[in-house]
Amino acid sequence: MFNFDITARLDRSKARSGVFHTPHKNLHTPELAIVATEGEIRSVPQELWSDLPNQYFIVNTYHTHTKKLVDTIQTQGGVHGYMGLEDRAFATDSGGFQVFSLGFGQKHNIGKLARDFEKNSRLSEDDESPLSISEEGVSFEFDGEKVRLSPESSMAIQHKLGADIMFAFDECTSPLNSEEYTRQSMERTHRWLKRCIEAHKEHEDKQALFGIVQGGEYRELREESARVVGSMDVPGFGLGGSLGKFKEDVHAILDWIIPHLPDEKPRHFLGIGQVRDIFESVERGVDLFDCVIPTREARHRMLYTKHGRVSIRKMKHLDELPDKSCACYACKHDNVTYSNLWNLFLSRDSRAAMYATIHNVWFYAQLTKDIREAIENNTFNTIKEMYYKYY
Repeated sequence: MFNFDITARLDRSKARSGVFHTPHKNLHTPELAIVATEGEIRSVPQELWSDLPNQYFIVNTYHTHTKKLVDTIQTQGGVHGYMGLEDRAFATDSGGFQVFSLGFGQKHNIGKLARDFEKNSRLSEDDESPLSISEEGVSFEFDGEKVRLSPESSMAIQHKLGADIMFAFDECTSPLNSEEYTRQSMERTHRWLKRCIEAHKEHEDKQALFGIVQGGEYRELREESARVVGSMDVPGFGLGGSLGKFKEDVHAILDWIIPHLPDEKPRHFLGIGQVRDIFESVERGVDLFDCVIPTREARHRMLYTKHGRVSIRKMKHLDELPDKSCACYACKHDNVTYSNLWNLFLSRDSRAAMYATIHNVWFYAQLTKDIREAIENNTFNTIKEMYYKYY
């Protein structure tokens, strides 16, 4: 069921296009998953979801669990039935990223990159995380209640959610963690993967379990993790964890990982979605992505267009469509101009975020379609140069 057919390879590059076969959708790659955190696309009415061109969506395990939505989603046929998108591919993350974001990430106000910290900054040994992490799993408090996540409970939640692709439970370390701690965490993540595989056995024909490569910014650890996870009997891989200090570190990490993963299985780069990052990652052999950028930045009054990332505020006096070539509901159906959008945002009209979100998800659907076709036609460099003029 979960076969990955590589349909084309780019000359003198690791880039490839392909089809990952799932029960609900033959997912054409490269592709970016639109984030539907709690089983909804924020700001967009449900009756418009099926009109979106996107093939791939990702739902958050942690948030659906803590908001007590999992059983409701299960009774409605899983995420596909709950969202009314039976003909799309879905993924669920493991909850492992929240181990980081609610722990060191929240405490130190830091993301997967550590740009704002000195190169040699490290967490001190007594700088404890607000979470309790042990071999058994992770414990924390949510709304005054004790919550525990483990490999087995993460698998059970994701089985109920019913996505086509699910990720093994892992720990996403901080860019400030020491090499010693990162190794300990990586090795624990490998042991957790074995437990996830065991807990998933009865569901392996219905859902594809992806193992996650960890190891932080350390080459030896990344290569070791890629070898270990790549040897596991799983249909695909997630590339996760902290990504060093700068974008160059991200590219280097991919160069370390990809050669040690089986070529015939898909690779999903977790939490990555900047335009240039997608091109650079595809060239290094990445097939799938997910990111909050299209939806979150829309709510922050930013649009993605063929002419770059645009602030609606700066373009508020223009009675022009954001992108004349765009076929989205906002541009083509309702002819929404920058001026229209700005006035809707000023009046706090819910249509403002709706139009901006729909536009951005259409942009990303077109971006990945352009990349797939460029790989098939061997025109990748032309498309890349076109987008790089503005991004």
